[in-house]
Amino acid sequence: MTSRSSSSKGLVRDGVRRSLWAVVLSTLTFFMSMLLPSLMEMQYALENRRDMITSGALSFDVEQNWQWSLSSVADWLGGENALVKIAVFVLAVVVGTVMFAYLHDRRKVDFYHSLPVSREKLYAVNYATGAVCVLVPYLVMRALTMVCAHAMGFGAALGLKTLLGVILSDMIFFLLLFAMSALATIVCGNTIIALLLQLWVFFAPVTVQMLREGLLSLFCKTYSGDMSTVFNNLRLSPAVQYFTVSGTKYSSGMANEFQLAGQSALGLLLVYAAAAAFFIVLGMFAFRVRKSERAGTALAFRGLCLPVKVFMCLVMGLVSALGFHLIGGEFWMWPGLVFGVIIFHAIVEIIYAFDFRALVKHPVQLLVILAAAAAIMVGAQNDVLGFDRWLPDESKVTGVKLDADRYDMSSAEPLNEAGNIEAACRLAQLGRETTLDPSLGDTTLDQSHLLTFYMKNGSVQRRRYTMKDDAEVDGLLSSMYGSSEYKAKTRDLFNVDIDDCSKVTVRVTTNQLSENTDNSRLFTDTEKSREIIETLRKECLTYTELSAPVMMLYIESDAETNNYSYTFVTERDVQTLALIKKYMGVEPTSIDPENIGKLQLDFYVGGEDNVWVGVEVTDRNDIAALVKDAVSESEMQLYNENMAQYGLTDHAESNVRVYAGKKDGNGVYGLNNLAYPKNAFPTETVEKYRAAAEKLAQDPTSNAVTLDGDTMVTRTSLG
Repeated sequence: MTSRSSSSKGLVRDGVRRSLWAVVLSTLTFFMSMLLPSLMEMQYALENRRDMITSGALSFDVEQNWQWSLSSVADWLGGENALVKIAVFVLAVVVGTVMFAYLHDRRKVDFYHSLPVSREKLYAVNYATGAVCVLVPYLVMRALTMVCAHAMGFGAALGLKTLLGVILSDMIFFLLLFAMSALATIVCGNTIIALLLQLWVFFAPVTVQMLREGLLSLFCKTYSGDMSTVFNNLRLSPAVQYFTVSGTKYSSGMANEFQLAGQSALGLLLVYAAAAAFFIVLGMFAFRVRKSERAGTALAFRGLCLPVKVFMCLVMGLVSALGFHLIGGEFWMWPGLVFGVIIFHAIVEIIYAFDFRALVKHPVQLLVILAAAAAIMVGAQNDVLGFDRWLPDESKVTGVKLDADRYDMSSAEPLNEAGNIEAACRLAQLGRETTLDPSLGDTTLDQSHLLTFYMKNGSVQRRRYTMKDDAEVDGLLSSMYGSSEYKAKTRDLFNVDIDDCSKVTVRVTTNQLSENTDNSRLFTDTEKSREIIETLRKECLTYTELSAPVMMLYIESDAETNNYSYTFVTERDVQTLALIKKYMGVEPTSIDPENIGKLQLDFYVGGEDNVWVGVEVTDRNDIAALVKDAVSESEMQLYNENMAQYGLTDHAESNVRVYAGKKDGNGVYGLNNLAYPKNAFPTETVEKYRAAAEKLAQDPTSNAVTLDGDTMVTRTSLG
């Protein structure tokens, strides 16, 4: 007959009694990270609401502030609370280490393993004891926190479904991190070594991925900061991935940088639940086959010593090489590699032997590791894996993004239409030819574009290419920018919410530079504003030609989300322009040369110094020619990511920028960068001043030169 004390439940009960310290620690930790911050936030919100009411604030403002308070409280109550995540991680490491730390003491090992309990059962009891000591206080504190929230009037901040998702997520991450910590403790024969190994297990995947990105950034010309790949590989490090998840969805923190905020994380949680089960079984197996006499050694399994050392030395040697390169330049990369491998090899050997004299042991292994690290570095330098040579197979591409690192497509869905995929693949071919052609060298005359390809196998490939500014490239880009799919998926015009709201306003800004004048007009009629917006949405999808903007619209609604947008009306949006004229009395305007107080040309002058030289234009006829077709970037709030979509450029092939400033009685002009339709850049007028810029570049001490015998051109500061 089995006694109650030797049953699984009895052993767990006894284990919890012996581990009351863990219960107390967990309770205190979750009180400090969960209940206390929530109480403080709720109390602050109540006081703020009371102060607004007593001060006579408008009911609308009070209600809006209260909604913000509910959202803030929900973050503390739910999965956005980083303090709870830190608490779960720390407690998983603590109990995972302590519950199996007796394996590192020979006397305790002899005692526990002499008990009439199988190894598998003893492991299960220890694991269950640690889980109970943490999860029960967690659940109690969750319940107490929600009771307090309802009692203080914040019950609506977090729904039951969301709360259950947060609890499920926290429990899965805890069980996984706990199992990994326990396995690392079982694998080691020393508690300090176990803690160090856990740091490596939890964070090495991120280190390896960042190392890969560092090597690509150094040696691959088409590489662009691929943080989406880093994020995708965070799942190999659940301790880091945990902070990107809020319940059953990705949070608005780190995940927001990778366009995943708000998306479902159920798939990830299922994978981690399976991983937790795997590590629990693996830990049980390692616990059963572990030899008791290995207590006190660095690693309890001799077969792991060499692979672990090789992996650590390779990674840290390459990390050291990149660090030395970052600090001292390319020359110091190789000394850094040698230094990192040798130092880390010595450290690992000392740890394995617990003897400082062991730092010179296994010199042959050291040389082999050095050779392997050098081979990896040489391979990266010569792109043996073909990162730069890669080209997409059009038949295997499901979607593309163009310039996805800019905000115009950062949160947009990929383009899936066949025409856009075909154009992007052709751009990649042309871009690779230009980027990898050593005869072209570096030049500021070419344009740079980032292309992202979504493949059928689930992978994402991103490449940044330098492209010639020629007719074929321009045509391909225009076909993508002009497509209705691109417009519908990228322009904020289609994202702003004008339906689920009670108020919509439109502010129109015209293309003008005038002294102390606001070039905008506010329109507050909601229904007519909706009509203008809906007309623009329909009209801009009816043509594919790129057209210059003539007005900037700032749209704002009182919707809860997506409540504002900056967008443009072009000369082709005839119906929209007619409505704006009808309802607001506003028509397109061009820049009046009489309002220009200063006009400056900045020329790029090649040569050894690759300098830019600024010259001032004073001839009124030339000023009129330079502003004739121009669009003021600052007045219209037009930026680089918008210009390409509307067929604009801020420079010609001759590489010159044009700046104009308003007339100002105080002499402060406030220079504005000017943009032009590509076929309307004032090249003829600009080129009249190139010779002056070149002369000024040759003589840095000169402030003015004379052209054509009587025209004085003055040097000016760069815009």
